[in-house]
Formats: sequence, C-alpha cells, structure tokens
Amino acid sequence: MSVEKVSPDGEKGSIRTPSESSAVLYSAADERKLLRKLDANLLPAVIILYLLSFLDRSNVANARIEGLAVDLHITGNQYLTSLTLYFIGYVLLLFEIPCNIILKRTTPRFWLPTLTLIWGVVATLTGVTQGLAGFFAARFFLGVTESGLFPGVVFYLSMWYK
Repeated sequence: MSVEKVSPDGEKGSIRTPSESSAVLYSAADERKLLRKLDANLLPAVIILYLLSFLDRSNVANARIEGLAVDLHITGNQYLTSLTLYFIGYVLLLFEIPCNIILKRTTPRFWLPTLTLIWGVVATLTGVTQGLAGFFAARFFLGVTESGLFPGVVFYLSMWYK
C-alpha cells in the first residue's frame, strides 16, 4: 500500500509502508533451492519421529506375543482395554486441543522436542510398569503425549511448504 505525500513545495510523491519495504521477493530457482534444503534438514527428523511413533504403537502387540500378558497377569480383555485407553488419550481430542493451544502460544521449535522428550520418558516407563494399573496408566499417558505430535508436525510443515 502506497500513501501519497505532498511536500511543502507542492510536489507529489509516494511513501512505502513498512510491510512493503520489508517484503523480500525470491525467484523460483531460489525457492526450489530453499525447499531442497528444508527437505534435507526437516524431513529426516520428521520421518524418524513418525517411524518411532508407529513402532511404539504396534510394538505392544509384539510384547504380548513375547509374554506381556503372562508377566502382568492380564487377560485378553484387559489387554484390549489397555489398547483402548491409549486411543482415548490419542484420538478423542481430550488432549489434542490443549496441545494445539500450547503449540500456538509457544513455537513448534520448543513444543515438538518437549513433546517428544515427554513421550520418550513415558515410553521408557511403560517398560518398567508393575501390574495392571501401571500398564493402563502408562498406555493412557502414552496416548496423551502422542496426541499433539501429528497436528504439531502438520502445523510445522505448513510453515515452510505451500
């Protein structure tokens, strides 16, 4: 937006607003080069994060085959309840909305690593649970910590890609 300015001499001119003067234009080649750098730096970390998330989600089935039910003395229905508790924290938006609010008030640069660290701690503690109640709590909090991961990564990538 330009504003017309009249000098004391009566000559007309224009003034650039701050938003116009701070705008930087890039060529298509510069933009492609920047996106390749982002692809090389951002995507490997995001891919590893998603791989660990899906590995964690599906690894509970492997643990059951290897003796989880025997070690914790749980039945088939109790095992299914633990799977349901995970998805209550993850899917039902109980904690996804607060995670998005925190993401909006902070930055993805701060929130995603913090969420990943908390998720790693909870996943580690899942391996040392004793009894049914501890396993249920660990599965629920694992879902809670993973609930902000997907929307956070989508928001982060939307900051860079059109």
